[in-house]
Amino acid sequence: MSDTIRTISTIILFALAFFCFQAGIFLFSGHKFKNNSRRTLILIQFITGILLVFDALAYIFRGNTSQTGFYMVRMSNFVVFFLNCALPFFICFYCVEFIKSDFLEFKILKNLRLSVKNGVPPHLFVVFYICLAGVSLVLISQFTNLYYYFDESNFYHRNSLYPLSVVLGFSPGLVTLAMLLQYRKSLQKNVFISLLVYSAFPFIGIILALFIYGFSWINIGYGVGALHLFYSSLKLLELEFYSEKKDGSLLSPDYKQALMIPEMKKRISKSHLWQVICALSGGLLLVLVIVSITGINIPKKTLIMEKPDFENDKSKPVCMTFSRNAEKVWNDNGDLTRIGAQYDGVIYNNMRATIITDWSVTIDVSEDCAIDPGPWNGTFSIVQIGTVPTPQSVMSVKKPHDEDKENIHGADFYQVTPLKTLGFGCIMYSPASFSPAESKIVFSYESLLKPLSYIVFDVALVLLSILFIVSLTVSFTERKIIRIEEENRKLEDTVRERTKELREEKNRSESLLLNILPEEIAKELTAHPDRTIAKSYPNATVLFTDIVGFTKMSGNMTAENVVAMLNLMISRFDERAKKMGIEKIKTIGDAYMAAVGLTEVADTTGAAKMIEFAKGLISDVDAFNALYHTNIKIRLGINTGELVAGVIGKSKFIYDIWGDTVNVASRMESTGEPMRIHVSESTHAQTARHFAYGEGIELEVKGKGQMKTYYL
Repeated sequence: MSDTIRTISTIILFALAFFCFQAGIFLFSGHKFKNNSRRTLILIQFITGILLVFDALAYIFRGNTSQTGFYMVRMSNFVVFFLNCALPFFICFYCVEFIKSDFLEFKILKNLRLSVKNGVPPHLFVVFYICLAGVSLVLISQFTNLYYYFDESNFYHRNSLYPLSVVLGFSPGLVTLAMLLQYRKSLQKNVFISLLVYSAFPFIGIILALFIYGFSWINIGYGVGALHLFYSSLKLLELEFYSEKKDGSLLSPDYKQALMIPEMKKRISKSHLWQVICALSGGLLLVLVIVSITGINIPKKTLIMEKPDFENDKSKPVCMTFSRNAEKVWNDNGDLTRIGAQYDGVIYNNMRATIITDWSVTIDVSEDCAIDPGPWNGTFSIVQIGTVPTPQSVMSVKKPHDEDKENIHGADFYQVTPLKTLGFGCIMYSPASFSPAESKIVFSYESLLKPLSYIVFDVALVLLSILFIVSLTVSFTERKIIRIEEENRKLEDTVRERTKELREEKNRSESLLLNILPEEIAKELTAHPDRTIAKSYPNATVLFTDIVGFTKMSGNMTAENVVAMLNLMISRFDERAKKMGIEKIKTIGDAYMAAVGLTEVADTTGAAKMIEFAKGLISDVDAFNALYHTNIKIRLGINTGELVAGVIGKSKFIYDIWGDTVNVASRMESTGEPMRIHVSESTHAQTARHFAYGEGIELEVKGKGQMKTYYL
């Protein structure tokens, strides 16, 4: 920034601040601040004046490395960012006072629901919370450099999250603008136009800032807007003077009495919500578009290499090589202790969306080195650092700038674009012992991120565009629909439709219950959802089965294959259970649990039915192995006896069975042999006349001691 631009900008800011303070004092004079009907406008004038003063001070002290300059630059930028987040709230509050045709107390912010019910636009609270978030982040940024940082020369630089501050400063204005458009019928035409014109000045400042750098256009826009509000209020002051009314409720023709707004309907609230979404998404979209055009400045970074790279290391964002050209080496005027040579360096930009805009390199060299005139793609010099007795010479290479004579291609030529390289070089005379392969290199660079190359940014841009278009369409459509009165027929149609949906939902729920619960239990649960359901069955038969060596088998398979195999196998079992009238209880991993005879009247045929089901399961496994060329084997255990069944849980209920009969059935499975049906003595007693069993065997069963069991 030139001194001329700095001077002009400072003068403009101070001049606008002076007029804002003058307007504020004029409005404040002769009134108690608490009861002053122009209180919010006075605050706007003073806050804007303070904002402009500190913005001017930031211009004055930038680059001043004294202690005073150090603190003034930081304090000024903090105040500017802080007030840029706070000022939009007072602007919105001022607009709400016009809509309500009275001045409001700030305590309305304590109770959102009551305030909205009393006619305060909900936009005010949206703006308040956005501004509160912005102020909080400004405070955080003082300790984290979230938005900006200062270099060693005390110059202000934007940081990578600076666009977030723009969004948080920009969004409240958009919400306020949407509110003005929604409530324009509550305002006199001249008031509506006045407030609308104020909103235009900061937006014009944003546009000018994109094309003309150096001036604080946005804050200048705030200053011009504040003066515009003051001059537009002069007619109101005139009315108050002639009416001898110095305080109390706001007068009007400017402060028109608000229209009587009936209780807001759901459709109106939705319309307002969509308009707020439209304003916010449109503003965010504009910010993202601006960021995609201007890019994001990345703070200066430094890369230290103890030795030059010999080739590009693509794992690093930036890489650099520096070497002596072996084909271009000669003696220095016959002096064998010195050589002249061409030295070549290459900067590799391995970042796919970041431009290296400025760079500098220091390379350790030997003492008594000299550079010939005419280096290329860089400004070269030999600099001695350190002091006696350990002085050190370094070659300094900088990117050519506009004022450098080495800049023969234009400054942009020496930028390193994404995934490209830039070579530089010179002729240097040095001691023969100097080896560039051992030189330490310090590479510093500044860069500019172009986020359009990132898929996440592109997706966000597309989604915001879709949201903006949808919200814009919906908000305009809703405005038309609001004007059409709802007829009773539509209400009746809605009621009939809801009744139909409830009936269908009831049928789906009953169908779902019948799929996961026995019919008797499902009916009882539907009739008495709060009742504890538990029943005792005197003669039920329980089957357990699981896959032999499943843990080892699944360890050699992918997760998808494991799930697919189990699904195919269990589906076969389910189909057979449904066909044979067997009640599936649950699956636990590769284990399958089923029962039969769940009736309160003792049924002695259930055990034989379960044996037939178990034989069918073995057939299903054989068929599965033949079809898929596998060698799966299962164990099966069956026991008969008394058990208890019921439903547990409320939100995610489950039907289960308990008792000693269940435990013994599980032991029959775990102690059985693959592909054989292992039954207890009670099951054998009820099925011995129907099936051929082997000799009974004595078996030690955990928790039961010695038991006599049989294999089919």
